[in-house]
Amino acid sequence: MASSRLRVAVIGAGSSGLCSARHILSRPLTFEPPVVFEASNQVGGTWVYMEEPETHDNTYSSMYRDLMTNLPKELMEFPDFHFDPSLPSFIHHSEVLKYLEEYTDKFSIRSHIRFNTCVVSVYPVDVSKERVSWWVVSTTHGEEVLEKFDAVMVCVGHYSHPYIPDIEGMKNFQGQVLHSHFYRFPEVFSSRSVVLLGSGPSGVDIAMELSAHAKHVILSNRGPPLNWSPPENVSVAPPIVRAAHNELIFENGTKVEADTLIFCTGYKYHYPFFLPRTGISNGHVMERKDVLDWGFLDGEDIENPDQGKGHLPPLYKCLIHARYPTLGFIGACKIVIPFPFAHCQAQFFLEVLEGKCPLPPTEQMLSESRKELVEHRRAGLPLKYLYRLGDYQWEYAQWLADTANFEPLAPVLAKLFESTRDSRNSNLLMFRNLNYKILDNEEFEVRMENRNEDYA
Repeated sequence: MASSRLRVAVIGAGSSGLCSARHILSRPLTFEPPVVFEASNQVGGTWVYMEEPETHDNTYSSMYRDLMTNLPKELMEFPDFHFDPSLPSFIHHSEVLKYLEEYTDKFSIRSHIRFNTCVVSVYPVDVSKERVSWWVVSTTHGEEVLEKFDAVMVCVGHYSHPYIPDIEGMKNFQGQVLHSHFYRFPEVFSSRSVVLLGSGPSGVDIAMELSAHAKHVILSNRGPPLNWSPPENVSVAPPIVRAAHNELIFENGTKVEADTLIFCTGYKYHYPFFLPRTGISNGHVMERKDVLDWGFLDGEDIENPDQGKGHLPPLYKCLIHARYPTLGFIGACKIVIPFPFAHCQAQFFLEVLEGKCPLPPTEQMLSESRKELVEHRRAGLPLKYLYRLGDYQWEYAQWLADTANFEPLAPVLAKLFESTRDSRNSNLLMFRNLNYKILDNEEFEVRMENRNEDYA
């Protein structure tokens, strides 16, 4: 007799995928154990450090050797599983990976993960049905498998496919060019003149690392002035507008000779398994008619994420595909506290699948998603920023919890997030010396400590 429980595919065994699997396993009456597809050979996603990255296709991690978190562990942890309290607030990336491995074992997730398995195609079984199910095609060591699922949770993150802006004359530049995704340690840039395009957390951190080895470091900054006192060999410049044989030209007309350019320009969303394929092997060759409709309304389409600059499809509440609500994107939003955020999104999506949290009609969800897009474009913002939440994440997470009736995030997290942001903005070089302690749901305390761990 066929099971009446729902079968869910989880794509990715990083933090969002592990969290999704944990919550599926907590609902055994409704869901079969999840099938978690993981392309690498271990859990952790971007938190898995790879010493020698090769190409994008087989480099999933953006960790560099000495990376320390830019959020305190008190903000990063899942609400139902804590970091070792003896650790400082800002920790080395290896401690985060250890935490995710412990989370995996605590909730007995590992046996449900298919390692070294790449999802190559996901498409709806029959779009005419009210509740769409999904074909998932995966490969393990060259063997292709076709399986059917009642729902799919996409948990592939957004730190594996570099975004590189177009710069006039870039093909003529003779120096080394790389994205921060492939940066690992500063010693290889000894005595070089290095320009970093982008002054976000990675740009600033890498500039500081390079300052001890490079001859000169220039940080190209588009945003407001940075509040810091950089080392003598680090300077700040406007955005790069052109490149020549051995020099880079900035927005103010300044020309600088450089032998290395590092793009610290963020990442694109990347879902290659949603692109059409000519057919399915393993005895299941068929014409692909049921490909995903990325449009908001009939006759009004938007580029899919792998044709544009890396944006998401039309999502209802930043989470559920507005046309196919059995397809969820967990942890895809940006400028959020990622682990608690995934904790909320995963629970909301599963409540929807269980039928405990009814959604509006499809046309209403499409209409709301389209309105969001129109307002975003009207503001002159690029599509890749459509789901950057920032301060809105707290109202959003509260709405998820209230609507789906689960425990909301503690209000102290929003206060701690704001405090961390303020301390970073006021002192880029020292904010990681702060240690936080959460006292209760509303309050925390902070103290300054001097420390100098060596994880190299």
